[in-house]
Amino acid sequence: MSGGTDSFKSAMRLLVGGVTLLTTANGNERRGMTATAVCSLSVDPPRILACVNLQGATYRVMAAGRAMTVNLLGASHENLARRFGAGSAHADDPFASGNWSTGSNGAPRLLDALAALECSIEEMIVTRTHAIVIGDVRDVIVTGDPRPLIYVNGSFRHVDALEHVPPSRPAQTIQ
Repeated sequence: MSGGTDSFKSAMRLLVGGVTLLTTANGNERRGMTATAVCSLSVDPPRILACVNLQGATYRVMAAGRAMTVNLLGASHENLARRFGAGSAHADDPFASGNWSTGSNGAPRLLDALAALECSIEEMIVTRTHAIVIGDVRDVIVTGDPRPLIYVNGSFRHVDALEHVPPSRPAQTIQ
């Protein structure tokens, strides 16, 4: 690859990503991780795509439990995103912080997430170090708060000035 992996990492740091917590459960074991590699795959049927590292405990529990909730984080959730992040000092029980319930799919759901998409896992495609996880969305909970937490250039940012735009209107440029 021209430029090497450092150039690739530098370029990808410029790609703005919405911050989510991917949560899962298998029996009494709960796991979760902070993720930006999440997107809609299709609307009909509603499906989500997420990329998960094969080495993490979240992948192992997700593969066994076949359930995933995508919790979209808001401006007030930066500490929670850090708590679930790679290398966090709170890796023993990141669920000790936040207001959690068990979703209809059995996975933990953050009650004050901007939105939560409860999924059953349809497919897991292994590609070298990661799995592309495809989830069939079974339930959607939206709080209505339109202030997302984003990640860009190695930092969390808050988009507090974003106004809600009804789906029938074109999106406005963020100033």
